[in-house]
Parts: sequence; C-alpha cells; structure tokens
Amino acid sequence: MGFAQETGIKLFIPCFLDQGAPRVAEAVTSLLSRLGVPWEYPEDQTCCGQFAWTAGDPATARRLMVHFLRVFAGPEIILCPSASCAGMVRRCYPHLAASPAERRAVEALVPRVMELSQWLAGRGPIPWTPKFTGSLVLHQSCQARQLGVIAGARKVLSWVAGLELVSISPYYTCCGFGGTFSRQHPELAREIGEAYLTAVAATGAGGLVYLDYSCLLHLQGLNFPPAQGLKFYHLAEILTRGD
Repeated sequence: MGFAQETGIKLFIPCFLDQGAPRVAEAVTSLLSRLGVPWEYPEDQTCCGQFAWTAGDPATARRLMVHFLRVFAGPEIILCPSASCAGMVRRCYPHLAASPAERRAVEALVPRVMELSQWLAGRGPIPWTPKFTGSLVLHQSCQARQLGVIAGARKVLSWVAGLELVSISPYYTCCGFGGTFSRQHPELAREIGEAYLTAVAATGAGGLVYLDYSCLLHLQGLNFPPAQGLKFYHLAEILTRGD
C-alpha cells in the first residue's frame, strides 16, 4: 500500500512530546502534509497510561485506556511517533481490558496503532530524497525492539542521502531510562546512561537518531561531558530537513 491510498490518519502525539518537544509533532505533520496524507489530531487525547502502568497502578492505566478507546474510535490508522507509547497500546491494553466490551474494543484498536517508522516502511519510499551529511547511531530503544520496528526504521533511514548509520555494541541495549526505573534507581540509571553515551561517542558519530523521545529526555538530562557534542534527531526531523 502506498501513501496515495491512505484515506486518513489520526495522530497520537504522546503527552511528553506535546509538552517537551512539539517540534517533533510539527515535523510529523509536515511529513504527512508533504506526502499528501489527510490527518487529524483529536484534541481530547491525553496520556496513554504508560507511566501509570510501569509504576504499578493498573487502575489509573485502565482509566486512561478507556479514554483512549473513546477518543480514537473509528476506522483510521492511529499514527504515533513514539515506539514506547505505541507499544503500550499494542502490548499492554489487552491486559488492561476488564470486560468483554473493552476486550472487543481493544482487539479492534490494536491493529490500527502504528509507530511512525513502521508505517513509513510499509508504504514507502517517500517521493523525495532527504539529505543529511554525517553519521548517526540509530537508538534501538528497548520498547522499539520489543515492538519490532528497528528493521523498518533502518529501511526508512536508508532513503536519506548522505546519512551513514553506525552501530554500537549490542552490549549497550538500554539507555537507562526504563520509564519509572530512572526515578526508582537514579544512580543505576545514570551509570547505564553514561556507559551508553560513552559507547555512542566512541563511534565518532555526530549524534543519535531516535524513535523514543523519552529516552532522549533521560540521556540529555544526564549532562554527561563526554557526550555534550552529540546531536539528537527524531526520525521525522531527519526526513523533513535539508542538507
């Protein structure tokens, strides 16, 4: 299926993107508009419930799920520029549904929720050639790996002229964020994050391209001197920028 066949998109913009990085949401809308894909942003959307879920508060997570089911009812694809939030809906909502009606609603919803790189990889390539001069490490977040979108993200980034993707050792499989983990174990989260950034800097890459802004928030918050020269880009920002 190509982009021209897409009849409509509902944008699911995570709360932390809305508050912390609206530029990423703007890049996504710019991308969709350039592709000629109709989209809408349901203004009643809130948190998907991920933080409540990881904090061990399923009751709050379920209330947020019920709200999500109402806001995103309909046949459209639900497009999310965050692997962790897309993963929350796809993998955790089935465990939160508490009635037959909720289970049916979740079963109908889950196939419609797609992470941005997953959606692009299944419909592309895009009809222009993005340009980026330099090398970046693709941040393979835990949630992105569990959602199975890394291969698609690599495919999408292969459309970018001049971009070299470099890899770090698979030993560094986590940035240390882990949702509430970084709050519950701040010293360990810092150690993991600093080791990760050290490995990234050692590659000589100019920075990171990511699918999860929550990981970026954690890494930037470490204020780790050896990594201060690194730049960070969301996938959508790479696809909508010039050389």
